[in-house]
Amino acid sequence: MKTFHHERHLRTAGGLQVTDITEDVAESVRESGIQNGIACVYSPHTTCSVRVNEFENGFLEDFATLLKKLVPSNEYYAHDDWDKRTENICSEDMDFGNGHAHCMSMLLGSAGESIPIRDGELGLGTWQRVLFLELDRERDRRWLVQVVGT
Repeated sequence: MKTFHHERHLRTAGGLQVTDITEDVAESVRESGIQNGIACVYSPHTTCSVRVNEFENGFLEDFATLLKKLVPSNEYYAHDDWDKRTENICSEDMDFGNGHAHCMSMLLGSAGESIPIRDGELGLGTWQRVLFLELDRERDRRWLVQVVGT
């Protein structure tokens, strides 16, 4: 059993930005030399997510509209109420409310995806892509890929 770890960095534009990272993940799999196993792709940020889905403009527009309806940014969030909040405080966050981004992230589920590897290739479906979702403001971000297998 072999393991390979790689960390990638990107600067997001903020909002509901979706970045296709499929080719970078596939490159990490190739670098790993692992032919059969699993690639775990993970965001260590609480207001980002890694998902597998289509990277198609109509779907991305529909998805952003749905998330904004479910979790509007202009609502009250206790997370952004500095008279109430006493934990996990970062001075940068006090200037920008991001309670909505945390709620979106929780709705999306896991912060990462596990993708099978067969014959050194990602086991994605025809239209599937690995997507990095920024749910908060413009920031420097990173995502991790760990490849495990033989």
